[in-house]
Amino acid sequence: MAYPYPLAFPDPRQLHASSYSALSGALEPTLAQSGHSVRSNAAGYADAVPISTYLRAQPSPSSTLSGALGPVPFQSQHHNITPQTSTSNAIYSSSPHALGYEESSVNLHYPYPQRNIIHPANYPVQIPSTSNQTSYKTVIPSGYHRLSLSACLGKEDARPSSWSRLGREHAPIKFNRKGGGKPFRVDELIKTDETPEVEGRLDQVFKNIGDRYIKVILTWPGYSKFPVERRICTENGTLTRDKLLVILAKHIEEFMHYVHRKEVTVEKGYEKYELLWRPSGLPSVWRDCMITSLAHRSGSMWEVELYVRV
Repeated sequence: MAYPYPLAFPDPRQLHASSYSALSGALEPTLAQSGHSVRSNAAGYADAVPISTYLRAQPSPSSTLSGALGPVPFQSQHHNITPQTSTSNAIYSSSPHALGYEESSVNLHYPYPQRNIIHPANYPVQIPSTSNQTSYKTVIPSGYHRLSLSACLGKEDARPSSWSRLGREHAPIKFNRKGGGKPFRVDELIKTDETPEVEGRLDQVFKNIGDRYIKVILTWPGYSKFPVERRICTENGTLTRDKLLVILAKHIEEFMHYVHRKEVTVEKGYEKYELLWRPSGLPSVWRDCMITSLAHRSGSMWEVELYVRV
């Protein structure tokens, strides 16, 4: 009987023609499907190599990839983990730990060092200011007096009691001349572009207030119906003492120009405080007035302290 399919062993160069191919049997039946028997002398080929040898490559015991994907099955590593016995009653331990076990993968020095927690009772005392603490004596010349609030405000315009309350939030900002002597006159502050030599001129006087506006009130005897209110920006707390002094002097000058431009008449009984326009160099009640401080009244309200000569 002739066999329809000759027995042939695969050539290593034709490994792609595997009997396990998805197309196996699509074009012709396999041996198991054939109705003919297999020749008995097929086992006589001693040099025959099973096709599975080429299709399934066995890994070498000395392969360099051994263990690359993890431990070999059924060879798991055993660790002896013992629960941690803690005698501390604290809720949190002072050192990192992993779920109550003795071993931990936490690195105490990575990425940041251990935090230094300070108890509020051990806070350091406030560091004193490094600004110059030298205080110069201010001398008020004879003939000058401080403007009285009662002289410029009537009973109907009296300020609320909160303006004169005790325990004000901020101390007065003083403008003492460096080296001592007379306070700064408005005339000398508005006529020059030079920085006034005021004590602590670079001090940030609103450092603890932050970025906001303060309302500066200027009252002048005989002009109680025209109080001056100016808003000054603290420049995020960086406004210096010398700059603030110049700003206040310019506000007084602006008030004088307003009275002159509007032809505001001085109130009866205050003629000696009248703001008259006079050429520079001649005696002038507003040009010769002196700025000594800026006093805090309440809230955001501040008031200029002035000395005048009449």
